[in-house]
Amino acid sequence: MYGIVIGCLFFWFSLRGIDIHSVLESLRAVELMPAMLVLPAGVLFMLIKAWRWAVILGPVARVELPLLHSAVAANLSIAHSGEVLRAMLIGRRSHIATTAVLASIGVERIFDFMVVVALFGVLLIIDPQLPEYVAVAGFIALFMVWAGLLTIVVLSVPSKVRYHLRLLVISLLPEKFLELNKNQLKRGLVGFSALSNPSIVVNVFLLSVLQWGCIVSAIWLCAYSAGYALTISMAISVWVLMVIGLTLPSSPAQLGTTQLAFTLGLSMALNETQIPFAASVVYTVCLNLPYMFIGMICWIWFGKIDRRVALKKWPAGIDRRGKKVQQDSLQGKEKS
Repeated sequence: MYGIVIGCLFFWFSLRGIDIHSVLESLRAVELMPAMLVLPAGVLFMLIKAWRWAVILGPVARVELPLLHSAVAANLSIAHSGEVLRAMLIGRRSHIATTAVLASIGVERIFDFMVVVALFGVLLIIDPQLPEYVAVAGFIALFMVWAGLLTIVVLSVPSKVRYHLRLLVISLLPEKFLELNKNQLKRGLVGFSALSNPSIVVNVFLLSVLQWGCIVSAIWLCAYSAGYALTISMAISVWVLMVIGLTLPSSPAQLGTTQLAFTLGLSMALNETQIPFAASVVYTVCLNLPYMFIGMICWIWFGKIDRRVALKKWPAGIDRRGKKVQQDSLQGKEKS
């Protein structure tokens, strides 16, 4: 619900001062070939994202790439809360603690923001005079990286401060609750195992750069199809704003967040918002919507498999609570 509200607000901000007729004219003039290339860029992005997740989970367990790809695709149909659902899905299918899978998703986010910081540095080299909102987005990404790494260090490395905080929490919370969360915390820390292996860290970072390079390419293709050839710095600016915007709750298909990122990221260079808005529509139609529908299909498919597995676990005549199911027996009636 919050995502829909925020998405509507972002959509309204992106529409301010736009001539709708000019936008429609830009959409009618969209070149089909570059627009069609956006979908393969999105497919490649999702495949690399699943591959990267497999590398992060490598020290914990080996998970099949098709399963990870399906879970990642399914996540797009339910923004943000889909992270928990895909963690539960992978945990159940691969017999891994859900908290460990959630921790691996946290590692994903850290590397995402590390790439944002790296490309933000490239932006500063290419164009030191960045718009203020792009600079703010870059520094937010830097803060996210430090906050994430600091959290992992605090959780993983023993310290006197953490010990005293632990004693304080123990004195305030019930014993059963503490025991449960202690076990969950231990399992969750396993999900950070990838960060202790330098070769995995390098591989994950390179895959992250490659993954987000696909999205930067998709942004460039969308603008080109709408009639404007972006510079690399402009495409990166849009992408930085998009990634930071998606840290907030977002609406389905990232509607509103995508439009605002395009209009803010390109309006300074173009001095108008019709073409950026048209490019954002191409991005939504050619990348976000197809994968949102693929994600819905994945959720339905997973749901059917889970129901079949659940039915196989329970013998005939016994329900899921372990009670005998009362059935009318025609034979019994006939005998009586």
